Amino acid sequence: MKVIVVGAGLSGSLLAQGLLHAGADVTVHEREPAIDERSQGYRIHIAPQGDLALRSCLPAELYDRAVATSGVHGSGAVTFLDPKLDVVRRLRFPEQEGDGSSGRHLIVDRVTLRRLMLTGLDVHHGSAFERYALLDDGRVRGFFGNGEVADADLLVAADGANSRVRAQLLPGAQLVDVGQDQIYGKTPLTRRVRDLAPPAALEGFSAVLGTDGRSMPMAAYRSRSGTGEDYLMWVVVFPPELRPAGLHDADGAGRQRIAAELVADWPPQLAEIIRHGDPASVHLTTVRSAKPVPHWDTVPVTLMGDAIHAMVPVGESAAVALRDAALLCHRIAERDTGHGGSLLDAVHDYEAEMLDYGFAAVEQSLRGV
Repeated sequence: MKVIVVGAGLSGSLLAQGLLHAGADVTVHEREPAIDERSQGYRIHIAPQGDLALRSCLPAELYDRAVATSGVHGSGAVTFLDPKLDVVRRLRFPEQEGDGSSGRHLIVDRVTLRRLMLTGLDVHHGSAFERYALLDDGRVRGFFGNGEVADADLLVAADGANSRVRAQLLPGAQLVDVGQDQIYGKTPLTRRVRDLAPPAALEGFSAVLGTDGRSMPMAAYRSRSGTGEDYLMWVVVFPPELRPAGLHDADGAGRQRIAAELVADWPPQLAEIIRHGDPASVHLTTVRSAKPVPHWDTVPVTLMGDAIHAMVPVGESAAVALRDAALLCHRIAERDTGHGGSLLDAVHDYEAEMLDYGFAAVEQSLRGV
């Protein structure tokens, strides 16, 4: 069986790992020419369902390396602060539940984990998806911007919220703006930055919450192995009415300056944290959320993660996307190990289950907006 995965992010690489070790021929097509250490993600939280997905699809040695290179869990708390940096509320989550059979919370650096998960995969970098064609023999043909054309039994989109695959498969699917812009970046965790940061940001995830739609989430990434680059991830969130002129045309340094100005009336150490950041790590995004879609007629093209159920970032999206990858891998593997049914039956069953829990997670994420 031949599978094409569009997108070499976490869910795409996990699916490829699982299918590869189940005996499938898997090729991953990624539009970026290579992994950019400074712009392809920072500290992320992987909830227990994501940990279980990693365990079920990764070879044991890769999973062990993923845990060994993960970040220090710290207190495991989520702390909400007011603009004076006084604690308003604190939620605590255990590092591991019971014997770990129900999964653990992991803190990872996205680039580190992504690089590890691409180990041994056939990845075509600089190969942007353009379109697909359904073939008369029930297979699918993918066309890519570098001139590559490839046929497969299944094409899986893991190409994010702006998925070109989704645009062709489900042209009526919608993403809605939830009324939040975000400027985000990272600041090396020097001694000075440790002194500036609220203690809650060094031991877990914290967020300063304003009364006018502004907030500033912060969280430290400290490598468990002690060999990684430690940093403080920060995000300045603001509503459209506070959007400064020229923001979208600004470069990283300009957006860094704007982010510092947006919190200038809060305690000065917050703006200083931002100013100490790496300008090349500073980016802008508008938060969007997918509207639910009914199950479509199953074809040898399907979707995972943000490509189908993009959601507000509340610490669950990575785990849900990894769950997608594990579920699809298992449904296909069941079909190949004598449980009956065609490949399309396996994909249909995956889609029905994924749409149910995926859009339930979208709805849950919107409650935090």
